[in-house]
Amino acid sequence: MLIALGWILTGLRADSGELHEAPVVLVGPDVVTAPLVKQASAVPGRPFSAGAVEDPAEAAELLASGDVVAVLELDLSGTQDQLRLATAHRPALARAIRAEVARIEKTRGRSVALVSSSADRHEARSFSPITFATALAGFLLVCVVSLVWGPLARTLPRLLARLTALAALAVGAGVLGWLLAGSVPVGLVLAATVVAAGALTFACEIVGGLPGLLFAAALILAGPLPLVLAGDRLLLSEPWSTGAGWTIAGAAEALLWAASGAGRDGIVQPIVTIAGSALLGLVVLVATRWLVRGLAAPEDAQVSVGGWRRALGLVLVSATCLTVLATALTSALHGEAVPRPLASLASTTQCVPSGPVEDVDDLNRITRLRAEPALQGGDVGVSATLGDGRSIWMFGDTLRDKKLPGAGFVRNSMLLVEPDCLQVVLPESGGAVIPDREDGVGYWPMSVTSLDKPGYALVVVAAQRVRTTDSDDVFGFEALGPAIAQFVVPDGGVPQLIAVTDIGADDADTRRPMWGAAAAVSGEWLYLYGTAREPDPELGTGFALHVARVAPDHVADPDRWTYWDGTAWTKRAAASAELIPATDGVSQTLSVFERDGRWYAFSKSNEFLGDDLVFWTSSSPTGPFRAQPPVGTLPSGVARGELRYMPLAHPDILEQPGSVIVSYSRNSTDLGAVLRDPLLYRPKFIRVDLPGR
Repeated sequence: MLIALGWILTGLRADSGELHEAPVVLVGPDVVTAPLVKQASAVPGRPFSAGAVEDPAEAAELLASGDVVAVLELDLSGTQDQLRLATAHRPALARAIRAEVARIEKTRGRSVALVSSSADRHEARSFSPITFATALAGFLLVCVVSLVWGPLARTLPRLLARLTALAALAVGAGVLGWLLAGSVPVGLVLAATVVAAGALTFACEIVGGLPGLLFAAALILAGPLPLVLAGDRLLLSEPWSTGAGWTIAGAAEALLWAASGAGRDGIVQPIVTIAGSALLGLVVLVATRWLVRGLAAPEDAQVSVGGWRRALGLVLVSATCLTVLATALTSALHGEAVPRPLASLASTTQCVPSGPVEDVDDLNRITRLRAEPALQGGDVGVSATLGDGRSIWMFGDTLRDKKLPGAGFVRNSMLLVEPDCLQVVLPESGGAVIPDREDGVGYWPMSVTSLDKPGYALVVVAAQRVRTTDSDDVFGFEALGPAIAQFVVPDGGVPQLIAVTDIGADDADTRRPMWGAAAAVSGEWLYLYGTAREPDPELGTGFALHVARVAPDHVADPDRWTYWDGTAWTKRAAASAELIPATDGVSQTLSVFERDGRWYAFSKSNEFLGDDLVFWTSSSPTGPFRAQPPVGTLPSGVARGELRYMPLAHPDILEQPGSVIVSYSRNSTDLGAVLRDPLLYRPKFIRVDLPGR
């Protein structure tokens, strides 16, 4: 009995109302669902065992068959997804699924709406209390019989009386189930539950006496109690989830859901549990009739029966208290609750009027606007054009106004630009739009590409993982490797972050290419350019350029990447060839783009300490790239404390034949000066001529 008490108490602790590996399926394009499935399966505690399909009809079949308990249909034209539950009629499980899905959706700036289904015809019904009560009835029947006639069927009439009483109760339970549910299979399951519980209790009583009866109470009542309290096996952690399924009440619950049409997979074990319990009990009950013929005389037995009755009274009181406790706790822990709708996490700040943008002067005029407190200053400034005509910009270390949440510097920010309007995409926390890792490592954007989809754009941001090494030094950081952030941008809507994937382990070795330092889409491929150099190069040495490619929809899966080795594509990153050597090479972050069939790599030669703005050209995205004469100079200005660095091309902005818009980042070695005048920490735009053929 102490073991049973321990099972109940630990089961109560396990019954936290939290999901445990509930099977769900996401419906949407693979490029979106693949990272979400990976994230859902990695959530601490594993609330979901997630899968994905692209066809809603296939998801509906999985729901109807009981293979999954929920379907989440992603609406990529907006920010609210649709949740369909196969088990809306299991209140505790339905509440837990809705709450957990809503919590995860909120972290991605989305909300969820529950869609009712005609299949949910058993609204607000839970089978575990019914099966528990039925099993309890079988147990109590044995106790009543023992009170009247004692623990052993010493005569054939008493054996027949026991069997008749058990059969009568089973028939009554079956008829009641049929009347309430209108289903013969439901009635048969309830009848079988009574027989299994009663017969097993008879067997335990005969073999073990009063201790045997206590064992039966622990097995039949305490075993499924955590299931009754939780409301569903998916709300129990192991071993209570599996253990409850092997009890008579737990097995009966599984059969009732199968009988109600919720799926018939996995019913063999419940059938074996109930049939085996019933058969074992009946065999012991009948066999005992012939084994006890030579035992004590009736008058001795009468004394034994009297003592038995007194001891049995204690068992009945304990069983009654246990039932009342289970009912009270079930009601208290699992009363109906209506989840409140959750607002979208990501939102845009108020539109800052920008006026028309027709030339470079207008671009520089916009960079001097002071009205946006969420983006007072920032560097990098990579851009891409969306299918709805807007453009999206990513900035590095961004200064936010001290009055905003997340005030000060954040590792990255996002700006939406539409005609006459600038909008900063601001997470609810006010922090970085690609949030820092828990260990403080942040993400600096390097390149951004946009892929048009029906009703939305998939925006891929390649970033580098950055760790601060000296907060007082403007150069006090180290880059640990690349990462891929993916955003869904509904047409005319707000970007929603769906995944951030670190590529490779943290490693500050600069000989490993920083993939995504530049990126370009051409045909069916997304080309990711990487930059690398020796750890301690001589003064004036730049970075070498390498290239990888991947189908855009699989950019977050590095196993699908291939690398150019100089003659062919290979799966070995270490075999990637240098398209541009490190000597007089490119900056760590640069631009690569195609214009009229010709490929251009644009950067400042020899990284930060170089001066020359250079185009390297090629007829192919894989090179070889050849340096052209400088098209301008950009001294770094370290001696004056005025930093000018990271020139980047924007071939989609204000496009004109024979030239391209270029931006470069500006900063100061004096942080105080930047805080006093954030305009010192904003990009500047120029137009440069493309080199002739």
